[in-house]
This record gives sequence, structure tokens and C-alpha cells, in this order.
Amino acid sequence: MFHVITRLGRYLVVSAIVIPVATGTPQSATAQTQLDVMTFNIRTSNISDGDNSWPYRKELVVETIRKFAPHVVGMQEAISEQIDYLTSELPEYRWLGIDRRLNGGLGLSEHTPIFYRHAELAPIESGNFWLTDTPDRPPVPSTGARRRRGGGRIVTWARFHHLETGRAVYVFNTHLSLRRGQGQINSVNLILERIEALPPGSTVIVMGDFNNVAEQSDLWKVATGNGLDDAWLLADERRGPELTLSDFGPPDPGRTDRIDWILVGGEVGVRSVETVLHNEGGRYPSDHYPVAARLELN
Repeated sequence: MFHVITRLGRYLVVSAIVIPVATGTPQSATAQTQLDVMTFNIRTSNISDGDNSWPYRKELVVETIRKFAPHVVGMQEAISEQIDYLTSELPEYRWLGIDRRLNGGLGLSEHTPIFYRHAELAPIESGNFWLTDTPDRPPVPSTGARRRRGGGRIVTWARFHHLETGRAVYVFNTHLSLRRGQGQINSVNLILERIEALPPGSTVIVMGDFNNVAEQSDLWKVATGNGLDDAWLLADERRGPELTLSDFGPPDPGRTDRIDWILVGGEVGVRSVETVLHNEGGRYPSDHYPVAARLELN
């Protein structure tokens, strides 16, 4: 029997949220819906990584996604050319999101796109907000106040309609700043504020690159102390190492830096979580290992 979270408060979301509502096909009290999700920092193609540059590993990124076929993939560090390639190679998916440098705003070019299997999920509404003091408009280079809150980092979100069951599925995806400290906590608190507006009793799934070590950092304690739990700890089955930083190679057995998280809240079971080590002859798809989870919504 898998674990079930029964908290019915309102929750944070950073990458994938699922909320059952009384629309579409009626569900019995014991009905369950399987949802496979993945968080995947694909490493930007804007940086020259030598033999690990995007042209040498882009097919492997596609293979990795096809191998696990998640319903939802929250990606980080993606830029337009990478998204265009993935869209062409993965026609079963569509995507939502914008560049966080919209209108020439602050920071490096990056989308935090949400890819979804369009035969099973239909977007009803979507949007983006920045992890700054002015979240509803892109930041511009100016004083340090805006920089301290997140350096122009962005959250992409969507509410999906699960076509088979009629459930509503909210998905949020983000990539927190490398600067650890209060700025990151402010970013998480801003996301928490947004989730406070969700209907009571919402079921929540969160994915993203948090740039903090799970179970050790203050940020993880804040995130998991506000109605969310770590799917890695809840899962009936865990596969792969805790480490999610690959550095384009096999896992170092001496490291346990789990900075790519899937968090859940509400009535959701976690059947399995896997740190994905898929590679081809020692070539890995990114400098992060993707993390995949099989969830059941109750």
C-alpha cells in the first residue's frame, strides 16, 4: 500500500500541482488516477560544454523523455532553440512558457517550460510570474532590491483538464537562483502566497530545480513545512541515487546532493520515484539527472 497525504489545507507549488474538482466524468470516492511526472534540468545550449554541448546530447534528452513518457515534464534552463527541437521530436507533447527575459528583462535567457501529453491533458488557463518584488511584470536591471528576491527567475504554471477523468491539474515549474539564503526563501514564500489562492482541499504536486540540498537546507524545511511533503521520502519504491547533479557523468557514490525535487500535498500517493541514470555509452543527457515519479491521485 502506498502512502497518502491527507492534509486539506492550501499549498505551495513550484512545478506540478494536481487538484481534483467536481467537473467532467464523475469519480467514485475510491477512484484513482495515475500521473507520471518528471523534473528535468536539460542544461542550456547557451554555454559551451565541449563534448557535452547540446548538439551531442539533444537526441539523448529526447530518448530519456520517451523512455519514461511522463504526462508532464517540468524543464529548466531551456532556451528557444532547445524547445523548438524538442517540440519537433516529441509531437505527442505540447508546451507552455515564456523566456524570463521577456522584453529584455533581467537575467539570462531561460524558459521553465511545461511539456504535457496533449492527448491526455488540455490546458484551461496558464501564466507566468517572476520571483521578484514585482512578480507580474518582468524585472529590469536596476537597483538591488529586485535582484535580491530572485534575480529574475520565473515560474510557469498551468491548469490542465485531465480528459479521461475530468480532474483539474495545476502545474507550476521553476528554477531557483543559485544564490542560497533569504532570497530563495523569499521566492518560495511568494510561490506559497500564490498557492494560498487555490481552492481549499487542493491536491498539490511540485517539481523544480531548487538549488538546495533536500533534507538539509533551510529552504527544504520551509517548503516541506507548509503543507508539502517530499515524494522521495514518501515513495513506496526509490530507484537510483539521491544525487541529482550529474556533471555529465555517472554518480559519485560519495555525494548525495539532491537539489531537484518533487513535492506533493493533498490526497496523492507516491508509488515510485527514480533518479534517472539513462545514458548512452557513458554520455548523459544533462549535467543534472532527471527525476521521475509515478503518482496516484485519490
